[in-house]
Amino acid sequence: MAVTHSTASRDAATNAVVDQLDGAGSKLCFRISAAGAIAATLTCATPAFGASSTGTATAGAIASDTNAAGNASPVSHATLQTSGDVVAITCQVAASGSDINLTNGLTVAAGDTVSCSSLTYTALSA
Repeated sequence: MAVTHSTASRDAATNAVVDQLDGAGSKLCFRISAAGAIAATLTCATPAFGASSTGTATAGAIASDTNAAGNASPVSHATLQTSGDVVAITCQVAASGSDINLTNGLTVAAGDTVSCSSLTYTALSA
């Protein structure tokens, strides 16, 4: 039998994670590996996410990085972290079929603009 979670449990788990990012200055960082160099840093809204609905929270506006640090290696991961650089979420990045999909290529050059048009987070499956 598969594990299932009630909507209330899914909302509570999702809110517990995204609430860590609700302070001013939380950010979405695109990295060349899970803990590797940061190629681009985008600042999240305050709060970063709205309240969970049916287990999923939607991010508020995320400011573009208009002068990315860049890196010769392609981006493969992203982290959502507090203003104090505490990582709350790590996910994979690819051109398609991943947690986060980058549409203009995975290599970020110095000075590039990197943006995020939408982002959702779900902690537990239904």
